[in-house]
Amino acid sequence: MKTLVIQRARLGDLLQTLPLIRSLSDAGETVTVLVSEDMVEAAKLAHPGGEVAEFPGKGSLIDLATVSPMKAAGMLYRLLGDFGKKSFDRLLQMNHDGTGALLGRILPASERKGFLALHDRPVPGFDGGRLSGWPAYLVASARGVRAINRIHLSDVWKGFGLSGSKRQTEKSPHPPLPRTGPIGLVLSGRSAYRELALEDAAILVDRIRSLTGRPVVLLGRPDERDKARVLTRLISGPVVNRVGETSLSQLWDEVASLSLLLSPDTATLHLAACLNVPSIGLFFANAQPHETGAYIPGSLAVTADLECHPCTGEGSGCTGMECRELMDPGYLALLVEGFFSGEALPKPPQGLRVWRSVMESGFLSLRPTHSRSATREDLLGILFRRFYLRVLEPAVSLPSLEEECEPFAGEGWPSLLSGDHLVKGASLSSRPWLEQPGAKRRLLEEIPLLWPLFLFTEEMEGGEGDRKSQRQAFSRLSEETRIARDLIVNRNRLRGGKKTDDSGLSVIRVPANLAGEG
Repeated sequence: MKTLVIQRARLGDLLQTLPLIRSLSDAGETVTVLVSEDMVEAAKLAHPGGEVAEFPGKGSLIDLATVSPMKAAGMLYRLLGDFGKKSFDRLLQMNHDGTGALLGRILPASERKGFLALHDRPVPGFDGGRLSGWPAYLVASARGVRAINRIHLSDVWKGFGLSGSKRQTEKSPHPPLPRTGPIGLVLSGRSAYRELALEDAAILVDRIRSLTGRPVVLLGRPDERDKARVLTRLISGPVVNRVGETSLSQLWDEVASLSLLLSPDTATLHLAACLNVPSIGLFFANAQPHETGAYIPGSLAVTADLECHPCTGEGSGCTGMECRELMDPGYLALLVEGFFSGEALPKPPQGLRVWRSVMESGFLSLRPTHSRSATREDLLGILFRRFYLRVLEPAVSLPSLEEECEPFAGEGWPSLLSGDHLVKGASLSSRPWLEQPGAKRRLLEEIPLLWPLFLFTEEMEGGEGDRKSQRQAFSRLSEETRIARDLIVNRNRLRGGKKTDDSGLSVIRVPANLAGEG
């Protein structure tokens, strides 16, 4: 089968599409990747041996059209003519933008999936249509449920081209083996809201070198050269400064040589995952590890334990940037030491949380490394993720609810989460009466907790999704809210009913129909 994957976004998005591309290639498909012209080199590095095609970026087309509309039209005509000579069995369009949706409609393919329509406007020249399935979820998660989204972007894009039953049969990637080599430190993400303070970075480098004995390599953009030179003067010992000194292919080789990468920049984390290099991601501002952490089991992510995280976006007007100040360099150095020693990781100080990635049923999950009190977002994240996956991939066998709640058991039910309201609302949403005029609006007015679910099922899918699977998912959500509350609030009471399995570990028995999806 010949498959065309259209991914015209930036480097991080291209790298997060790799799990899909590799899965298709491993299944024997011939994959062509269509990228913007500025991503051709990266695509060839990420997809070696595969075909890479380019399409002008929006800016270059506009610039050319400003000078000569006829030249711009001629370029498009030639490009589309070249593609017209090819024939694809399947086309997967990954981006929610007008040009991409138009390409998805007009390029030759027997089967088309992905963003062939837009949520908020028509595609010129084509009849509109509602988004559904994974494309609908991607828009919903970006617009309304980010703080409680627990489905990784790579998994969303895998859903464009792989069924749930197919991904469950894939071999899960193994965690990276211990490596020799230096430790890499990236200075910042793509804005000032995601950069380490120089003084903290200097302390971090000195303590990493002292605790591990490994050299440290500084990585960053060309516009950070001056900042890196200042940083090297603050560091007490030798450090390798490669900030702004690497081409893309050199950065590829540099990251591949590392034993560990620390980065507040998600694109570099994705590059490390692509190369099977372990990483510790530093997530503050609007970065969310559940969405854009390193797609590789065994990686760590450090987040700020603040109600405002993730924030509404970079440039949101935050002047305090408390989330950055919480990234204590002394603790991060101890975390690096624990990563290499293989011993128990140090407990994070107040204000920080640490997560470890695992692969379950073909999906990436992040679990806290240390037991703690659950927040409202923790519980909604668990419950809603299970709801969404039941709607999107009914064939997937989910991990047990008990397993997902375990890191929070015994710590109390979040006071801001009204379990009774969610039980009632989910139960009502599972009934056919919801199709009556005005019923959805009245229910949301009474129980706003349901809004993220309705944003997906009613607004993005327009109420046109699989209503049977949606009603079943709402019914299970009602059941699981009660069970999760009992697991967490009544841990001590349930302790008397514990049994012990063959390994000698204590386990709590939950109803068989909630112990998994098999």
